[in-house]
Amino acid sequence: MSDLTNADMDRLLPTFWHWFGIPSFLRCELRDHFDDTDIGLIGVPYSGGNTIERMQYLGPRAVRSRSSSYHRQPRAYDFDPFEVARVHDLGDAPVARAINPDTAAEDFQVYYEKVFESGIVPISIGGDHSITWPILRAARATKFPEPVGIIHFDSHTDAYPAGSVTRNTASGFRTGAEDDLIDPARTVQIGIHGPMPGLDADDWAKANFARVIPVTEIFDRGVPAILPEVREVIGDGPVYLSIDIDVVDPAYAPGVADPEVNGMTIRELIAFIQGFRGLNLIGADFVCYCPPLDNSAQTTALVISELMLETVALVADRIRA
Repeated sequence: MSDLTNADMDRLLPTFWHWFGIPSFLRCELRDHFDDTDIGLIGVPYSGGNTIERMQYLGPRAVRSRSSSYHRQPRAYDFDPFEVARVHDLGDAPVARAINPDTAAEDFQVYYEKVFESGIVPISIGGDHSITWPILRAARATKFPEPVGIIHFDSHTDAYPAGSVTRNTASGFRTGAEDDLIDPARTVQIGIHGPMPGLDADDWAKANFARVIPVTEIFDRGVPAILPEVREVIGDGPVYLSIDIDVVDPAYAPGVADPEVNGMTIRELIAFIQGFRGLNLIGADFVCYCPPLDNSAQTTALVISELMLETVALVADRIRA
């Protein structure tokens, strides 16, 4: 491969300028339709499913602004994902009935059904964690007749009783299993840590999901030892990736809704994602970012930008195979 020329540098330099031009996810072309798209980057500016913090609706706009400098070649891959796949910013998922979490979920499901019907792999930026369930319902209603596998990174299992509001951020994975959207035998939760509301809080997840991996196990055994076990559980079937940013220690991502200290490092999380190459990933989301809680360097937005780029590369790698 030849060295970069001066002309190449003049062309590439603006891709580092997050402050230049109209912001979009990874500086991808903004589309108002679903044509000619393999990977759709979608904002879900919604926080009605979380009762602790209500600033997650600001997440997509903040990530768009910061991720504009990440339309670049990931170092871990020997190809350019933006040349392999048609990657577009599809705007924000519309929600006409945002006040009620249950009706909001219905609105999101209608939108994502169109996304899946168009053959697009959605990578969504939330928003709180209640956005995952309508996405999974849309997947089941359209392209995937059987429950899908789940790789879920989080401080919390989010498998608690639903209470009076069904579509909330704390119960989605339990609800998803009970609604036959996700396959418990192909569900792995990774990075669980932090104080518990009660000693039995995680019992349902441990009894029903294939693996619940606490962060201490990652510390003790390391990512390389755990990755083969995760891949064995997931197998070759369709799998959805859901990452609550609070799985990362607040030192790396301070701007989250439910921060828990002693979390994963960003290095460990990216090592997991890069270790998922070849999996049949049908979609992903990154949730619970609260921009007003971020620091002045926008560290959390930077973390999400890198994770989004890594996931785009992961899907593109599967497309080119």
